[in-house]
Amino acid sequence: MNGLTRENSSTIAFVVNCYFSDAINTEELQQWAFMVMESAESYPDYIAELSNFDAPRFHIYNSIGFSPGRSFTKQEDEAIFGIAYIRNREVFDGPSRRRALNSLHDNHAILTEFRNYFPFIQVQV
Repeated sequence: MNGLTRENSSTIAFVVNCYFSDAINTEELQQWAFMVMESAESYPDYIAELSNFDAPRFHIYNSIGFSPGRSFTKQEDEAIFGIAYIRNREVFDGPSRRRALNSLHDNHAILTEFRNYFPFIQVQV
């Protein structure tokens, strides 16, 4: 799986964004990490740490060892919150439900990316 290194961190940045937006919870983060470990020939050491991660959310950067970089547009960020709303998650400090769902509707690529990285999560739009 590409996008897990400091040089190319697009995948882990998406996963972290989903985690902070409550589109996924800690158990699902762990499940994602375990899936990466099973499917990839090699992976960064922090993936094994994430498979057992149980610290407060903001400590995830300590486990990863760097701050993943990827530029999300405002609408992409809102779309990720839209996934959290669809999953009936409690959203803190996010856009309104209506705005997030509209952004998700307008950004199908975010939903596709979510389904690709988290195939074990069923999301019905």
